[in-house]
Amino acid sequence: MEGEQRKVTIRDIAKILGVSPATVSTALTGRRNGVFVSEETRRRVWEVARKLGYPFERLRARTPQLRHVALFCTSYHWSLVFINAIMEFANDLGKQGGRVLLQVSSDRKEEVEQIRELHRRREVDGFILIGSRNEPEELPEVEIPYVVVGEVPEGIPAWNVCADNEGGGRLIAEHLWMLGHRRVGAFLMESNRLPSLKRIKGLRDFWEEMGESFPDDWVLHLVTEDENELAEKLPEFIYDGGQIRFTALFCYNDGFAGTTIKCLRRLGIKVPGEISVVGFDNEPYSELFSPPLTTVEQPFTQLFNLAAQLLLERLASPPEPVKQITLPCHIIVRASTAPLFA
Repeated sequence: MEGEQRKVTIRDIAKILGVSPATVSTALTGRRNGVFVSEETRRRVWEVARKLGYPFERLRARTPQLRHVALFCTSYHWSLVFINAIMEFANDLGKQGGRVLLQVSSDRKEEVEQIRELHRRREVDGFILIGSRNEPEELPEVEIPYVVVGEVPEGIPAWNVCADNEGGGRLIAEHLWMLGHRRVGAFLMESNRLPSLKRIKGLRDFWEEMGESFPDDWVLHLVTEDENELAEKLPEFIYDGGQIRFTALFCYNDGFAGTTIKCLRRLGIKVPGEISVVGFDNEPYSELFSPPLTTVEQPFTQLFNLAAQLLLERLASPPEPVKQITLPCHIIVRASTAPLFA
């Protein structure tokens, strides 16, 4: 009809860019349509679509879907809470007709090479990387669609969702302080440095707010979670002139807390009678320890669900600023911590 402006179509955009209509459709909707679209192509498609006045309301009824997702995890970061969250995620995706490729590697740099190869072969829609990335080289290029479940180095433009590790450390500090503890030892795990540092920072900051110092020698640096390393270093760390210098120990995670309780028993130290012990994660087995473990619970299921939502946004939305989301933790108080009596 004369005077009525014709609506811009996907074919119009494809003609200008010299690409197929399927490529444009994938770039706008996130649906693969049998083709792969790079971040640069997506960016160009959205720019042209805006200039031409493409009716974006057409996209609102088209819910993007994840059909093929690769989950990456290193072998030394497995835990029951991660496994349960992965199984639930895979089950939910399967009900929607999707598939999960679970890839376990020996180190982060090896992961990056595997991700690049899968991306090059266009075998999956996107990637969810499980566990914190402590160094920039442990992350793939920004144009690869991925979301990290865990911490990433500050200033790195990586989409991620993680638990509030610093806040979790603060919850432990508040709990121990209320019980009367003033001398608390903490373990810094070099194998997963970023979350470990943040948890200790939450503890240390609260101590300083209370007007107390938290000396550097209250932190024991450990290369691994190996029991032999802890058994070797623990006596020198907790004893001063033959006396126990800490009334509580803050462990990096629940598994390591269990190892710590075991090593303390070998030294004849009672938990929590002489030293209270705190973990992190709220693994299913943590309440089966003797004594049951006080710990911080991370919202693992919510983390995975949110990671999937962010990955959908990366695939289906116009290029946006990097999104980094932190979810709160909460403390689970059990019998491994007790009031300190003079």
